[in-house]
Amino acid sequence: MEFYQEKPRKGVICNYGITDHFKSSYLAVDFVMPLTVENATGMSLLAGVISRGCKAYPQMDLISRYLARHYGASFSINASKAGELEILTFAFTYLDNEYAIDGEDIRGAVIALFKEMVFHPLAENGAFTAEYVEQEKTNLSDKIIGLFNDKRIYSLERCKALMCGDEAFGINEMGDRETLSAFDAHSLYAYFERMMSEAYVVISYVGKDRAHFLGELADGFTDRSDVMPETVVKTAGKLQEIVEPMDLNQSKLNLGFRLGRSALNNGAACRLFNVLYGGSANSKLFMNVRERLSLCYYCSSIIDRFKNVMFVSSGVEASKYEEARGEIEAQLAAVAAGEFTDEELENARVYLIDSIRGFLDSEGALASLMLSGTLRNEMKTPEQEIEDISKVTRSEIVEIAREVTLDTVYLLKGVHNEA
Repeated sequence: MEFYQEKPRKGVICNYGITDHFKSSYLAVDFVMPLTVENATGMSLLAGVISRGCKAYPQMDLISRYLARHYGASFSINASKAGELEILTFAFTYLDNEYAIDGEDIRGAVIALFKEMVFHPLAENGAFTAEYVEQEKTNLSDKIIGLFNDKRIYSLERCKALMCGDEAFGINEMGDRETLSAFDAHSLYAYFERMMSEAYVVISYVGKDRAHFLGELADGFTDRSDVMPETVVKTAGKLQEIVEPMDLNQSKLNLGFRLGRSALNNGAACRLFNVLYGGSANSKLFMNVRERLSLCYYCSSIIDRFKNVMFVSSGVEASKYEEARGEIEAQLAAVAAGEFTDEELENARVYLIDSIRGFLDSEGALASLMLSGTLRNEMKTPEQEIEDISKVTRSEIVEIAREVTLDTVYLLKGVHNEA
């Protein structure tokens, strides 16, 4: 596996992930903007509207037929966030030319459609198709409302919003309904044009073709700022404790932590710490808080390395809230004190290495790894990531755990049938 980069234009990066592991290739362009409510909402809405068609193929079924004719190539658009960045991703997967009948240029056909979808969306007189925009506004609104229906996701997002109320990280990656309602066919197209001229662009390829062909896609973009939007990393403030009652059977307890400088500077140790503490079925949280003490229906930790924060998400009975919270903090204190066995550490290491090896079986995962490396300015192949993880020491794990600080406690308290 080989990763390398080119910078053909100001503010445009081309990533190549060269591997002989696949018979297909993956091609993506990521538009990276600062995370704001407007960008989150606008990019999420664009993902739906642009997928409906382009000038050359103005209906979804025409795009589907085009892809089917070229050996079942696939296409997707989605919006997501990473730290305090909002990202709109166009992605294609297609069969390599060497497997085509009669020497057909599949890659060329896919790039042609790629250019149409990215540079020539279905618009006229400075506006997208009004019918499509209104339909996709309804779809996105329904998705935003749907967050509330999954209380596990809702409570975690609520904890993030409360913890980072004055930071961009508190904004949901889909934006909000108020901002959504203000978009129409004209204003969304104006937003699209601004994104096309301002967004930091990352074009990624995963496959076996060593020809430097991404430049022809990069040529479609104008120069723009080559300063990557940054994520603000803060230290913990005064501890917040928020309890919100709701008619639920099961309460949702979420703890938000700020990580320290060691986690920011040592990605391998940070990831291994998370797996050991709460990021796997063999973790301290799972084995002790859930299994041994039965204090939670589920209990796990996740880390956002861009923002340098960690969240512990759990489902608890309201009556066990204090005990569960105490044990979650106690397990963190145990890691900080070095109270974990060599077997626990090695189990976590094997788990993490196996998960990284899994990237080698997915072109999309490899492209995401290149994008993450680009955004953090630390591009590493899976093999390099594995080598780094193999070298992480016990003392590095302890150092990271000692710098973790609790910032926010959020309990979505179930009060079903309470008087």
